[in-house]
Amino acid sequence: MVKVLKIRTLEELKRHFHYIKKIILEGKVFICGTDTLYGLCANALDESALEKVYSIKERERGKPVSIFLRSTEDIKRYAYLDDTGRKIVERFLPGPLTIVLKKKDIIPDALSKDYVGIRVPKSEIVRELSIVPLTATSANISRERPPTSFEEIDDRIKERVDLIIDTGVCPYRRPSTVIKVVDGKVELIREGAVDFGEIKKVVEEE
Repeated sequence: MVKVLKIRTLEELKRHFHYIKKIILEGKVFICGTDTLYGLCANALDESALEKVYSIKERERGKPVSIFLRSTEDIKRYAYLDDTGRKIVERFLPGPLTIVLKKKDIIPDALSKDYVGIRVPKSEIVRELSIVPLTATSANISRERPPTSFEEIDDRIKERVDLIIDTGVCPYRRPSTVIKVVDGKVELIREGAVDFGEIKKVVEEE
């Protein structure tokens, strides 16, 4: 049976932090509730851990996977951020937004080729656990419904991971909005928890 930890606060996380950190650094895969959906998390810089994520999810290789970062300050370490991107980050992150940016070489091609989707979630638990960039892909079999609570996680997925962190029901209960920012232009990839109209307003502000 896979181990399940019920963690609702940073105080509760502290008690289990060293155990979870070990799982991350050993290249294992865990499920954790986020601000939007339950995610399949592993060290995004570890190619063998990435391979496990693709396998667990039955996801097509080469389909990019986004990452969770601990803070907006970390973004420039992994991707290039122009003024437009900076405006969006300052206004909407941490929050339910994935911003796709030109990646730096530190990001393995196995994760994504030229660009990388970055999330700095509202969930303090996920941010605290992002001691390295973590994979930020929903904890479901590809093309099936993503879970927003522990109870909704497919048993097939539960059996394939090393740990599940039950954080309760995800506050937004819907995916993050995904945008791509290239050369000062913003493109909507997926409408989600953040209204794209609000993003455009921020970009157009002087």
